[in-house]
Amino acid sequence: MGRCNEARERLVETLEDASLVVVSDARNIRPGCVIIDPPTITRSTPVQISMEFIVTAVQPPPGNLDALIALLNLVDIVIDATGATSASSTVYSVGGQDLPAYQITVPWVGYPA
Repeated sequence: MGRCNEARERLVETLEDASLVVVSDARNIRPGCVIIDPPTITRSTPVQISMEFIVTAVQPPPGNLDALIALLNLVDIVIDATGATSASSTVYSVGGQDLPAYQITVPWVGYPA
């Protein structure tokens, strides 16, 4: 397995170890989980790559105060587990449904195998 996929799997394991439900395929999304979108990748050294994943926390509609409180709790967990650098409120559209969400920017490193 290459360093990009190994880094993604490490991120999944890190989030699961923090007791989060993690999906990597939008077909499997369900409210109360986080989904990992494909990363932005930059080569930082001849062997190491810098990656930036967007981890999106989602909750069921409507986007009311209950959803916000639950989302902010998920954001806290992701930040504490990964060292995320930013988060912003959004809507995640999947299967014809708009879910209240937060996009969390997670810097990550890919190491050579």
